[in-house]
Amino acid sequence: MHKKTIIYRGNLKSCNYRCSYCPFAKHKALPVEIEKDRQSFDRFCDSIEKRAQTFSIGAVFITPYGEASIHRWYWEGLSHLAGIPEIDRVGMQTNLSFPMEECLKGFNFPHKLCIWATFHPEMTTVDEFVAKCHELVNHHVMVCAGAVGVPENIPVLRELREKLSPVIYLWINKMDGLKRNYRPDEIETFAQLDPFFTYELKNPDADLQMCVDRCFVEADGKIHTCNISRTKDINWYDGSEEEIFEPVCSRKRCSCYLAYGGRADFALRNIFGEYPIYRIPEKLRGVGEDL
Repeated sequence: MHKKTIIYRGNLKSCNYRCSYCPFAKHKALPVEIEKDRQSFDRFCDSIEKRAQTFSIGAVFITPYGEASIHRWYWEGLSHLAGIPEIDRVGMQTNLSFPMEECLKGFNFPHKLCIWATFHPEMTTVDEFVAKCHELVNHHVMVCAGAVGVPENIPVLRELREKLSPVIYLWINKMDGLKRNYRPDEIETFAQLDPFFTYELKNPDADLQMCVDRCFVEADGKIHTCNISRTKDINWYDGSEEEIFEPVCSRKRCSCYLAYGGRADFALRNIFGEYPIYRIPEKLRGVGEDL
């Protein structure tokens, strides 16, 4: 049995980026929504502190709909969680638009912090994004970087790979809504950029027995086995450990990385380590030389 991995998604449905394809770019959060998100996350962090030992929780990962890193309470919460002895890793998915020096100041356990950085070519340049990734590494933070595999973006993704340090893994997600299969030459190119890209195209059959060590928690406490599985009948704040981690799923296949990368039988665990959900190869962790 592995230590448990908990993924959290709060109330936020807004983003400071304005990507043309993204629905969260069109929503401006009201103050009452922001405050509700803060309160929900504080409650979640308190519950992790109380349960980390008894539930054998080793990792917490924030995967917001919009952009959470620009709100200070996420950094305060992650810093607090990182100080819990039982917690090995904390992390967040982000576009890297947060003020880095300000947010990392006072983060006393940077070696536990994992940043999943998503590149948005409509909103930032390769040089700006790469500089931020390298700054994270220089702060001894573990980081991966990636983007959606849009065929038209291949030139800029090549530039991104060329300018990123070799110590940073670049992942490519398959593009939903492409409305066609990738051409062989596109698959070859994306596989050159991301040596594990072909796993994005395999979509393994769902297997409940491979999902007993993880839980996906929403702001109100609704829980799922993973981000694409159906809602369970019990709540994170009321359920027992047995109820919370009993796998429930109606999917036929695990169709995204957060689904297949969290499985106990994930083929790349020997590369990504005990917590592959962060998408950071084991051999690249702990590297912090100046870039």
